[in-house]
Amino acid sequence: MTATTAMLGARAGSSPWAKDRQSVEEYERIKAALNTEARDKWEDESWHREVAATLRSTLDYQFTFDNLFGTYFQVARVSEFEKVYIRERRGLKVFYTHRGGYIEESQLKTEDWELPRDTLGFHVSEFSDKLRANFADTIESMVALAEQRLEAEVNRRMFNLLQESVPSSSPFYVNAAATGLTKPVLDTALRQVKDSIKPNGQGPVPVTIIGRAAGVDQISDFVGYADEALEEVRLRGRLGTYRAANIVQVINYTDENGLPYIPEDEVWVFGGTVGMFAMYGDLQTKTWEENTVDYRHYRGRKDIGGLIHHPEQARRIKIA
Repeated sequence: MTATTAMLGARAGSSPWAKDRQSVEEYERIKAALNTEARDKWEDESWHREVAATLRSTLDYQFTFDNLFGTYFQVARVSEFEKVYIRERRGLKVFYTHRGGYIEESQLKTEDWELPRDTLGFHVSEFSDKLRANFADTIESMVALAEQRLEAEVNRRMFNLLQESVPSSSPFYVNAAATGLTKPVLDTALRQVKDSIKPNGQGPVPVTIIGRAAGVDQISDFVGYADEALEEVRLRGRLGTYRAANIVQVINYTDENGLPYIPEDEVWVFGGTVGMFAMYGDLQTKTWEENTVDYRHYRGRKDIGGLIHHPEQARRIKIA
């Protein structure tokens, strides 16, 4: 295990909420060891490649597995150069006839969609002397920021696709600005979304209600809940499900200037087969130092793709 791996694995000790003093002390010891190693091996490019490999494995795992994105949206994780297609077949008919009677012929119809492919990436640089002075602190900050920005960007991409597929002129756009998110508005949206989902032979398709706190918190204000539901609101601050649909309170993701990606005045209801995202291969990382100036660069990128092919399975509710 490299010092960089040990430091990133012990990051829980850096949390201001950490209560285990021994973990905090161990974390500080590991950081000091990493700073010493960085100064000793700064001119060794093989050591920098090891750091880049550690960044790749850490960020790729966080991005791929430590998020809830795949719980409410179809996500395909494929190899780097694989193409992803959505294929739907229909047209097979089942006939009712007397025993020994003739069964009519039906023809299968196939619809194919190929997911487009885009790249998420980051590229940062820092003065080498500043890095050598406190390498551990810089790497820790870079990993934390990269995790936040990658997760924020993929959620922004998802909401952008949904907004493009359900514009304000769409029949699937619900303007409830005058009343806010009321029980009749949400019940109607849920019923319409559930009716639009077609069986795919792979089990029940989840339905999700998603939005920022300003929207989904209004569901807890509906009247007529049983005592068990009211207790859940008291303990968690909100309900976890409503009429068998999962409620997801999305984080207020912001860009590098602190501006929100996702509007607070919209709530979405959609089925899990409204579209698909794909993640291609592993996160690719690279590090190098400029020849003319003493700046060390770190770059990471990962290919993703997304497609909304069933906008009828979504309802975009404007609540303010």
